[in-house]
Amino acid sequence: MDLARRVELEDRLVVVAGGTGLVGGFVVRALLAAGARVLVPTRRAESPGARPSPGTQDARVTQDARLTHVHVRTWDDPVEIAVAARAAGGPPDAVVAAIGGWWIGTELVDLAPDAWRELITSHLTAHFLVARALVPGLAAATDGVYVALNGAAAREPMAGSGPVSVAGAGQAMLLDVLRAETIGRSVRFHEVSVLAAVAGDERNRTPVATVGGDAVARAVLGVLADPGSPRDVRVDGAPGIDGVAGPSAADDAGGANGAGGRPAPVDLG
Repeated sequence: MDLARRVELEDRLVVVAGGTGLVGGFVVRALLAAGARVLVPTRRAESPGARPSPGTQDARVTQDARLTHVHVRTWDDPVEIAVAARAAGGPPDAVVAAIGGWWIGTELVDLAPDAWRELITSHLTAHFLVARALVPGLAAATDGVYVALNGAAAREPMAGSGPVSVAGAGQAMLLDVLRAETIGRSVRFHEVSVLAAVAGDERNRTPVATVGGDAVARAVLGVLADPGSPRDVRVDGAPGIDGVAGPSAADDAGGANGAGGRPAPVDLG
């Protein structure tokens, strides 16, 4: 961990939505290594000895006094997070939305309406609920920052994965609208776009390219530590430093959503 970056993140309180997932777990561990305090919301009851499901890396394997898991009953009003943040000396300084998933199915004209509604709810509404619940609390921070992970499907229309592409594009616009609204004056919003399949996720069948979860985590921490970071940072499988490609050509352009693999539901914890 770069010393300057550690100083920037030392003792900052960061909420990681999706912190029990594969990519979220990398982000959580990197934050702890940087000296941050981390809250991870979870919808699952704690069960000692529970094993993570395929495609996930349960952050509970990390034993650290600065890591707190918060059981959330509903994301419509997750009051438990505010209570935990106050107990940790909050409010939070930053939020990372490491939620998203991949889906392969029928083409749009053959998709059942119920399936469409379910996918848009899990892939796009989930991001709205996290932002709605957690962004207002960032306004009080010295450098309140919100980072959302997105994927290749947000940029490229993918036949057979239409709902994921639509949700990813909507997620990018969600951040654009937040920047344009009043809250955008006091909170900075960034998107880290993962443009290749994450290595180690067994749900990926035959990905064209892969990127390490540690590279994604480094990109996220870089954005958190640097107020001058571009709105959109890309992480891909091309050769380069840590697999981070840097800002996109359009700085505010919009997989987590759409990196390749078998159907995988979004999980808010």
